[in-house]
Amino acid sequence: MKSFDELHDRLSSKTRIRSLFKAATVQDLEKILARLNELYTEKLQSREQEDLERQRKKDDITAIQKKMSDLGLTLSDLDVLSDTTISRKRRRTSKKHTFQYENTKGETILWKGSSTGRLPKEFQEYLEKHQKKRAECIVE
Repeated sequence: MKSFDELHDRLSSKTRIRSLFKAATVQDLEKILARLNELYTEKLQSREQEDLERQRKKDDITAIQKKMSDLGLTLSDLDVLSDTTISRKRRRTSKKHTFQYENTKGETILWKGSSTGRLPKEFQEYLEKHQKKRAECIVE
């Protein structure tokens, strides 16, 4: 974008344009103008296409709104229907539990965490030392 800003700054003044094309021949300027005109035409056609698409969507929305009002439906009616017919993807959640273990100093520690994933270092050492599984340390 920096080069576009620089070009835009140069082309924003007739004096700057003259200095920019001082050494250019008439044929070079004609080629540049022809290419710029082609780009200009492309941009206009693209904008017209976007405007047509936007108008089509607007007309479709208006037609849908009219049809809904004729049927006595509202957007909240559509929400109710979509909840019953479309099953949403569930995320898998891991349950949180409270675990009890002893640290190296012999203190009883309560740790709240999931049944999967990484453990505190002391808890991991406790499990290895006593050859227990996580589930055995869960406090109800």
